[in-house]
Amino acid sequence: MIVTVVLEKEDFAALHDVVLGVTNVSYEDDELQSIWDSLPEHITGTALEWGCNDTVFRDNLYEFLEEKLGKSK
Repeated sequence: MIVTVVLEKEDFAALHDVVLGVTNVSYEDDELQSIWDSLPEHITGTALEWGCNDTVFRDNLYEFLEEKLGKSK
């Protein structure tokens, strides 16, 4: 079963900050929702448990995006 989580305004803000930090591109909420929907369960699970402003979630998201986009150091 696939469960879709619709983010709230403050969740979009936190997600936007991290994505912007990695890509230098500002995305609209519908685009951020698509990014969210493509994240691995261990990352979204952290956000669902602790919130999108949680440091562990934000760090994991940042590392995932850097790796996915080939920007790892």
